[in-house]
Amino acid sequence: MNDAAAAATVETLDVLRILDYLPHRYPFLLIDRVIEIRGDEFGIGIKNVTINEPQFQGHFPQAPVMPAC
Repeated sequence: MNDAAAAATVETLDVLRILDYLPHRYPFLLIDRVIEIRGDEFGIGIKNVTINEPQFQGHFPQAPVMPAC
């Protein structure tokens, strides 16, 4: 990895830092933590999901499915 790539690599962001970057808020903030960002090349994020989230309330109540998965 060259110096420019290393400088553009972010290791982690918690939700408070994510809120500084994104205009989205609940219920549309669909990311809880970023574990890696490499410039404009790629990013890896985590979304913690629980059964009581709004997308599950009417999305096949007998067999909840995460939309778009």
